[in-house]
Amino acid sequence: MTARALTTLLALALLPAAFLARAQSNALPMPLESEDPDKPLVIVADQTWTGPEIQIQSKDMRGLGVLEFRHDASKGPVTLVIDYAATRPDSDADSEALIDIGIECHETPQPCKIPVHLGVVSIRSAYMGESVANVGAAPEAVWVGREGHTYTFADGAMVSVSLDLQDRRNLEPKAIRARLFYGEHDRRALPGQATRFGILMKIALAVGLLFALFLWWMRRG
Repeated sequence: MTARALTTLLALALLPAAFLARAQSNALPMPLESEDPDKPLVIVADQTWTGPEIQIQSKDMRGLGVLEFRHDASKGPVTLVIDYAATRPDSDADSEALIDIGIECHETPQPCKIPVHLGVVSIRSAYMGESVANVGAAPEAVWVGREGHTYTFADGAMVSVSLDLQDRRNLEPKAIRARLFYGEHDRRALPGQATRFGILMKIALAVGLLFALFLWWMRRG
């Protein structure tokens, strides 16, 4: 067999893997931008899980996978952002899903010390928006939520971050994307998503309107 023929066969053999990688990376193309355009985010890990794989794991509440990187303290804290795409069997009912975050530091004298509240991510329908994810043969309408935490580790530590699916209610996960990066992201809302700040502003406006109506009524009296 000639070298050219061998190269052709190797390329053909790698095509499915290349297509899978491209399909996976495009499954949940949620924007993630830096808060400061002059200081772009430094991505250290980016993984997406979709399709039958995630269905089996969500049913058995098994681990999604492990993200690994060597921490560079000169770049500041590292942030984990999780985009969670799911369908909601009952679109009128509240929905929630929990993801357990397990973190281990290697090649350091002491283990990681992570506060308890940073060890879990809660996805709630109140902060989810409608979008489209490429999780099968065709795009599918889904609800997407984004949550995350920021961590600080010892310089040079080899860090492994594991994600484990836990209890969920009225959510059928279709795709989950996890990204680890250095820098401050702009925390913009995803398409159709209601942010905590937006909800607080709506509450504040409603309270202000009621107060104004109360003052108007008192003056009339």
